[in-house]
Amino acid sequence: MPYEFAENEFELEPASSSARSGGPPRKSVGVGILDPPVPPKRPPGPIPAVPASVFLRVIGGLLLLGLTAGILFLLLARR
Repeated sequence: MPYEFAENEFELEPASSSARSGGPPRKSVGVGILDPPVPPKRPPGPIPAVPASVFLRVIGGLLLLGLTAGILFLLLARR
């Protein structure tokens, strides 16, 4: 089926700008959002780490190992 071009009966006309200002609408710019005028302040020193004993690290590692083994067991278990 061939395409038939139908021209619009009406033409778009430019709309007038704000009646109060008398000029074109202002362009809103986001200066300072992505590029702030002043760089952010850095902390005075390195961020302190939470002290954890070797015992807590071993318990955490065993917990993660147990969770991983349990998930693998549930995924690979035959029904």
